[in-house]
Amino acid sequence: MKSGLLRLCILLIFTVAFSSCLSLNSSVNHQRSGAGSLNLDYRLNKKAVGIQKDSVTGSNLIPLPLNETDFQQISSAVPGITLRSFSETEDSDYVYITAALDYQSLDDLARLLGISIDYEYEGTRGTMTLRIYESDSPVDSNTMAVLDSVFADDSLEFEFTLPAAVDSSNYGTINGRTVSYKVNLPDIYRQDDFIWTMEW
Repeated sequence: MKSGLLRLCILLIFTVAFSSCLSLNSSVNHQRSGAGSLNLDYRLNKKAVGIQKDSVTGSNLIPLPLNETDFQQISSAVPGITLRSFSETEDSDYVYITAALDYQSLDDLARLLGISIDYEYEGTRGTMTLRIYESDSPVDSNTMAVLDSVFADDSLEFEFTLPAAVDSSNYGTINGRTVSYKVNLPDIYRQDDFIWTMEW
């Protein structure tokens, strides 16, 4: 089952041929209080904005918020989420969107992203597990070939800043309190799941 952040932040398969469709950078700064902030910075190919449906799932191919109204509706649907800032620019090929949101708890962040976030605290130490992507079956070779062809230059980049020095993370690079991870879109579908655990 595909779930959560993929519905929020990646595309599946297009029926038109173009490349460099999506580049997404997301940054979470999580505080000891349980609150934090989420910054999103992404670029979308203008051709992609017009694609509405995907024949495989029947869901929106572009489930990303595409304007300030979209972000306001998302933030109003989750009481613990506040839209702090938004900007949108464009050129002849791309739409560029930057948004900053604050959350009051990890439960609020989970509802915002549409994923499951499990967390535990023992004193000042914490563990966070994000269930970003889970699949009941592997992506077939024909679909992978399309993903590799169309999305070869597209990527997701994640950065988490946590309340204390990070002890371990099963994805990315640790630098003090921050974990950074960049992944090519097709590579996400090469794995059975994307379950990310960080300990600090």
